[in-house]
Amino acid sequence: MATTTSDTSRLVQLDRDFMLHPVTNLRQHAATGALIFERGEGVRLWDTDGKQYIDGFAGLWNVNVGHGRKELAEAGRAQLEQLAFQPTFFGLATPPVIELAAKLARMLPGTINHFNFTSGGAESNESAIKIARYYWSIQGKGDKVKILSRMNAYHGIAMGTLSATGIPAYWQHFGPRPEGFVHLSAPYAYRNAGDLDDAGFVDKLIAELEETIAREGADTIAALIGEPIQGAGGVIVPPDSYWRRVSEVLQRHDILLIADEVITGFGRTGAMFGVEQYDVQPDIVSLAKGISSGYIPLGAVGVSDAIYEQMLQPDAMFMHGFTYSGHPVACAVALANIDIIEREQLAA
Repeated sequence: MATTTSDTSRLVQLDRDFMLHPVTNLRQHAATGALIFERGEGVRLWDTDGKQYIDGFAGLWNVNVGHGRKELAEAGRAQLEQLAFQPTFFGLATPPVIELAAKLARMLPGTINHFNFTSGGAESNESAIKIARYYWSIQGKGDKVKILSRMNAYHGIAMGTLSATGIPAYWQHFGPRPEGFVHLSAPYAYRNAGDLDDAGFVDKLIAELEETIAREGADTIAALIGEPIQGAGGVIVPPDSYWRRVSEVLQRHDILLIADEVITGFGRTGAMFGVEQYDVQPDIVSLAKGISSGYIPLGAVGVSDAIYEQMLQPDAMFMHGFTYSGHPVACAVALANIDIIEREQLAA
């Protein structure tokens, strides 16, 4: 049963007094107050006064299987009762994190077979950037540190991912941003192609990529990070040949490709992963959002066999991770969530 209007007023005041909302005009919010949701089922939400809404945004592009899935709550409850937490540092593991890593390896295209877990998309992309630099450093190529990304890109708002993000509004008042990030034009035909057809527009973008690599030096560039379809920057669908041609250039110059599948993964584009729409094989993949459908925070970064083999150095510790990397409850929920996606053919 929905709470009363008087309780809504109480909650709105508590929110004003104590909450610091992300990506919000705080002055306006202090005047208008919060819209407070208390229940969800399928694509619908109910606020604390009982008013019904359609969740057209699916949370933040992450509630892929819809609200109110009791089997996901049950998966979390069962794991909480058995073992609520165990880290994955120092070679430790739990059955859910192992099973999830193996499941993701079977799902992802190519040889993305090795996974490190996070609590969300920004951590996944931070991890991907660090792994790309680590990969080159342990081979004695420590100058390969620069990260190429695109304007209109969104990769998170931690300091590293903020620098990769190509939406200037997110940069304001948080500088200086870390160095070593170089932005290319977005494959946004509507805004950037002018009179060019798709083939001509892709030629222009590839020429810019080649010129940037020549200017910066391929021996200083670790990776290019990109969303298969840019999300927050405008839901920008690139021309069909774009990613294939980008991948060819990167391979020729010995630069890694990081696919940011935080939004596009787990059925958001129709395929299970966005890269499948363009038939490219990334070296590193970032995951989050739909991996658990937002029922619990979780993310992951996957690396190819070739990268993993280089990481197996006799004297090198992989000094990266988070307290909640591979949280067993989150991994149990993710396994149940992926089962729903596959069983109901949501990525078909």
